[in-house]
Amino acid sequence: MNIPRLTFSWRSNHSTDKKVHALSILSDQKQPMKMEQIPLFEDEYMLINDAAAALKALCFDDALELLKRYSGLYRGGKDVERKFQIAAFLKEGLSAAPLSGPDRPSYLFHVWRSFEAFCRSLSPGSPTDDELRRPFFHTIVAAIEGSGLADSAFLADWIPVGYAHLQIGDHDRAIRSLQACLIATPDNATIYGYLGDAYLMRGDREVARQVYFTACLIDPVVLDWNHLRDDQLKDLLERLPEEYDCDPSLACEWLPAYAYVQGLFRPRQIRLWEEFKSFTDGYFELKKTALQIP
Repeated sequence: MNIPRLTFSWRSNHSTDKKVHALSILSDQKQPMKMEQIPLFEDEYMLINDAAAALKALCFDDALELLKRYSGLYRGGKDVERKFQIAAFLKEGLSAAPLSGPDRPSYLFHVWRSFEAFCRSLSPGSPTDDELRRPFFHTIVAAIEGSGLADSAFLADWIPVGYAHLQIGDHDRAIRSLQACLIATPDNATIYGYLGDAYLMRGDREVARQVYFTACLIDPVVLDWNHLRDDQLKDLLERLPEEYDCDPSLACEWLPAYAYVQGLFRPRQIRLWEEFKSFTDGYFELKKTALQIP
């Protein structure tokens, strides 16, 4: 997929009191969004706000139509052009996705990763993909459940199912699913990183730090630092080269030691491993019972 290199802003900076004739806008209650006639003299803000709402609802055809109308009436400029590029990018990605079946969830994951790369290509100061993250991952979770993969640990290409639950805020389910991933891949530092995120977002910072510590002891380089939720660890990683004269290429390797010295990481507690052992014991008992059923 070609990634256009454009800057992006969710808010329009264009303001005017120019009045317009009757146009079509989104209904804010129905899915999929439908176009309806707006009153005469409706101002420009309704159009641009409805376009933003259509984007968040993943109604890209509606968003593109509204943005096109806005540009024709108000000369929308770069902000509107950026929104248009966002909608066009995701519409193109989703249009090629399988409509159903086990390949759909992993395809949607790859569309999202491509979109993240697009967002990282935007100029400094531009908003990121956060506005669309949750609604898009709700679509992925629906595809997972609709494909009968809800109980799977991984999708194709070793994509962890628990990561999708993490993105929509279902932290308990994310924890259970990511723990199942660790049964299959016990030394997977990336999965430990996501598991730490799930504990942190659930409010268990102490447990999260223990899990992050384990991930860093396995291989700190492979952690998904772009998405890690612990801002203190990310801040330390950024400060290591300048404040501690650390080789930037080795900052990840040094991070566990510096985090330990600064008290971000503490000696590992047995309680976490007892909790995990209890989970794995229960899992294997359940598996054993299932195998005995004729």
